[in-house]
Amino acid sequence: MIRPTRALLAVATVVASTAALSLTSLAGPGATPALAADRCDYVAPTRGFTILVRDDASVAGAEVEGTVAVGGALTWGSTFDVRHSTGLTPQDYDLPTLTVGPDALPVRLSAGSFDFAGSSGNLQVGSSADDAAAPRGYMLTGAETWTNERLSGDEVFVDAGGPAARVLPPESPASDAELDAWIAARLGPLDVSPLTSGFPQLEESAQALEDLTGESDGVSEVALQGTAPEKRLELVPGEVNLLSVTPEAFAGVTAVSFSGARPSEDTLLVVRLRGGNGTTFTIPRLNGANDAGNDNLFSPWVVWAYADDGPLVLNGTDRLTGTLLVPAADLTLNNPSSVEGQVIARTLVKPNGTGEIHHYPFLGCSPVEPPIPLSQVAGRKAVLDVEGEFDELPTEFAVAYWLDGVRQAPDLYLAADGTLLGPVTVPAGMTIELREILPSVDGGDWAEPQWSVSGAEEIPPTQGGDIAFVVGTGADIEVHASNTLVGQGRFSIAKTVTDEDGVGSVPDEFAFELWVDGERRDDLVVPSDGTVVGPVDVGPHATVELVEIAPGDPPGASWQEPTWTVEDAQEVPADHGGTAFVVGQGSAVSSVEVTNVLEADPPAPPLPGGFTITKVVAGVVAPGAAFTGGWTCDAAGAEGSSGEWGLAPDETVTISGFPAGTTCTVSEDPVDGYDAAITPADGTFVVAAGQVTSVVVTNTATDSGGGDDGDGDDGDSDDGGTLPVTGADGTGALAAFGAGALLLGAVLVAARRRGHSRRV
Repeated sequence: MIRPTRALLAVATVVASTAALSLTSLAGPGATPALAADRCDYVAPTRGFTILVRDDASVAGAEVEGTVAVGGALTWGSTFDVRHSTGLTPQDYDLPTLTVGPDALPVRLSAGSFDFAGSSGNLQVGSSADDAAAPRGYMLTGAETWTNERLSGDEVFVDAGGPAARVLPPESPASDAELDAWIAARLGPLDVSPLTSGFPQLEESAQALEDLTGESDGVSEVALQGTAPEKRLELVPGEVNLLSVTPEAFAGVTAVSFSGARPSEDTLLVVRLRGGNGTTFTIPRLNGANDAGNDNLFSPWVVWAYADDGPLVLNGTDRLTGTLLVPAADLTLNNPSSVEGQVIARTLVKPNGTGEIHHYPFLGCSPVEPPIPLSQVAGRKAVLDVEGEFDELPTEFAVAYWLDGVRQAPDLYLAADGTLLGPVTVPAGMTIELREILPSVDGGDWAEPQWSVSGAEEIPPTQGGDIAFVVGTGADIEVHASNTLVGQGRFSIAKTVTDEDGVGSVPDEFAFELWVDGERRDDLVVPSDGTVVGPVDVGPHATVELVEIAPGDPPGASWQEPTWTVEDAQEVPADHGGTAFVVGQGSAVSSVEVTNVLEADPPAPPLPGGFTITKVVAGVVAPGAAFTGGWTCDAAGAEGSSGEWGLAPDETVTISGFPAGTTCTVSEDPVDGYDAAITPADGTFVVAAGQVTSVVVTNTATDSGGGDDGDGDDGDSDDGGTLPVTGADGTGALAAFGAGALLLGAVLVAARRRGHSRRV
């Protein structure tokens, strides 16, 4: 765990110091540096053609922005364009010329012959889309292989009944009537052999380069350093640098970086391709060659030389910078990106899918205009501090950059430990735009980068960058980017339900009130299956309170109070009836687990029951007759309960409060002159829950009781009291029935049915 205290300041320092290289205007073969004094202008025999082929050539793929001279037959595939520039090639180059009679004709394309039968599509020489000020050149050939010719506007077409060759010349025939004469003088057949006559000297130059050693004055042999995919090369300033390579030296290498001096007018680079005949090379990118967008700074000062007679195959993954001097070999050029230089070969195959070829002539040992002064840009970043605690912090930061509005690739990567990146060479006057690509940090948010620049004119970004500035001549530029990484406070929550009784009816999700620092936020909805919700961002060191919104109880069950478990947080008192805690800051995530128990409700106890005793007398009731009896109730595992009763005719007593299942028996004391009958039979019954069993005790007089007419007591004497009525309840001896008591106290109520009077 990384535990800084306050702020992460990611400081990127980009230093640009103008390093205008020493420029010498070289006047001719005696100037230095030299490939040897007599080999100074060793590509002059090209006459300035972009592509120069001694024998046959087959071209397809992307266009040529420059000029072409082929000594043999020219075959093209699909539609193939040869034009001045689309903006990717400097406009200010001159066209080679061929003297025809008194005229020096500017040449855009020349071939010994056009192979119409072997071609497809049209060969298009010159373009109306070129800049109006760009020079136009003629299309020349040494043999008439066409059968048809026509004029269309300013364009002249020739064909053999299929693919056509078309030219937009400097001067077109005025009409169809002038077409034949114009073709004879400005297209062919003409003697075009002088254009490719320099191959013997070019082959000597290639061999001279092969034989050159570092012992010659002004020459140093250099070697690649490092490992794939990017190797380094340190040049000797002010000398011709010889780099000898075999295919193995470039195996897996996609780029070569210069650790010191770079190719320039006084520091030439000659790469000698070795490995014998039948060799294939994969050519890497030269880092810094195209740092200025379409100004390929190194191209005029780099040559790739091959002295054997091949065949030679050149592959690549990026642009190829410099002139290819392969005068004795059959060359197959498979580079999918552009070639920034000249191509010199005995034969040439440029298949479909290959890149453009842009005119950048080799200018070593030739009088040239001084190039733009160069500047060098380096970058540095330092990580100082952070807010919060993080498991891991980034070790490098990517910076996207644009040079004069052109996005460069790959991005720059600045090490967080302050390791210097660069320098990168750029010309003075260039606009540089930078944007930091902030890495993702778990648990942290980056504040907007704060940029400042000194020593340069800051301008508004136009490409979506953070900052842009113009590199001035002689300026010392420092660019600073500071970043703050703020750790976030986070928590997660999971919900589980325990339903041991198998009640079911558990909701799929539960809702929780969320309070952060005393303010209510949107409720959280959490699945009840234990799925973790979060992390939820709430801010560093925030006080969080969660209140469960309890669901309703399902039938026959009840929710118990939830159980909360909080980890990696400090619990604090809750203000809203929930659980509260304080989160941390950074990578850690406070976790909350909430468990609810759903319990089945206990079964309700059975309702108590009871019985009534009603006295019925049939026949004459003797004055003062009293009817009494008793009752007993008992149940298994409990002590019995009993009582006595006394009732007058038509009176009823109620005895209640017995658990269901209690067995009771009602009996009557014998009474002279009366028979007794009890229903239910024998006066025995079982108490039913919530029910009152009716017991009727009937007495029938056995003697009609003929009257005495004397003066006997007529029953109205005050000595004749109310018949006794007694009762009891079920809480006495049966109090321990079953698992508990015989429940409610029995209540005895005597009521005279006729008058509804009560006696107890």
